[in-house]
Amino acid sequence: MASASKTLQIGIMMDTVQLIDLIGADILARMRFETIQAAAIFSPQVKKLLPHAPALKLHFLSTTLKPTVMTTGLTYSPNMTYDQCPRDLDIVIVGGSSKNHRPAAADKFMKEAWKKTPVWLTVSTGSMWLASSGVLNGIEATTNRPFHASAKETHDKVKWVDKRWVSSPKPYEGKSSLKPAVWTAGGGGCGIDMVVSFCHANFNPELVNFAIIENMGYEPGPQDY
Repeated sequence: MASASKTLQIGIMMDTVQLIDLIGADILARMRFETIQAAAIFSPQVKKLLPHAPALKLHFLSTTLKPTVMTTGLTYSPNMTYDQCPRDLDIVIVGGSSKNHRPAAADKFMKEAWKKTPVWLTVSTGSMWLASSGVLNGIEATTNRPFHASAKETHDKVKWVDKRWVSSPKPYEGKSSLKPAVWTAGGGGCGIDMVVSFCHANFNPELVNFAIIENMGYEPGPQDY
């Protein structure tokens, strides 16, 4: 289980991606120490979860620090560039981007951070973005269902499977309380289920039950369609 004594560093590749693909970041934030501490004011029994609630530091990544636009038309300001971001994070979240969105700085970041960061979570065509760097070669993964044929044609060394989400072992050069793995999901709804399943596999069960199942009213769906 993840240790609450260490601040989890999370990199979020946001530029030009679908907003729903990144909801996983908010799901993780439901479990962080500050959120549970605030909830304990209204529900004293929640105090017992504080020792299990991790501190989080979120790095919202883009090529530059200039305001950029997501697919909804939402404009946001990144707080770190790919070049500035540490490579030894705890989690990287990759949302779905268009096929022609392949910044050199993002490619360099993925290649350099791949073995130094234990957990990668991709949603929709985010797995194709990660695959474009070559790090998914030989690994079982999935992507947005309508784009499976394109994924197989473009990245034929990846073991593409038709599932809602997949968790596969990955190389990791370091020590972590998180289980090293790359989690890939299909569309945005599949991605939400995937992140909740990731939380079940890596965090205190009571914390997950309160922060996600009770607080959000959400239970993940199955892996298979």
